[in-house]
Amino acid sequence: MTYYWDMDGVLANFHKAYATNKATALSRTAMANLEPFAENVAMVRNLITKGENVYILTKAANENGKTGKLDWLAKYIPEMVSERFICIVGHGKKVDFIREPGVLIDDDPKNTREWVKGGYEAITLATKGEAVIL
Repeated sequence: MTYYWDMDGVLANFHKAYATNKATALSRTAMANLEPFAENVAMVRNLITKGENVYILTKAANENGKTGKLDWLAKYIPEMVSERFICIVGHGKKVDFIREPGVLIDDDPKNTREWVKGGYEAITLATKGEAVIL
């Protein structure tokens, strides 16, 4: 099975950082130091260990945000290889960046609706950081 995991609101608590300080929330440092959602991070690490195809499919406002997300992954999911990190800088639909059919796990219903419309499976989290059970 192939899984595409969103970062903000699924693996990392971007929303808390943004609510705390909007001015710095998009910086490399802020992105690198986001609080992890431990259960979902553990799930991703477990899937990788089991040999599942796992991608991170996320968006960033700018290159600094993208670099910060890579820093975050190195800290919390060191098993994630950079070839499986897909970051859309600026605008774009996640479904347009699919590499192989798979399930999208995301907290944004817009992303999951587009994914399903493209003919794929998706899981929409009801709350930020909701634990994913596969």
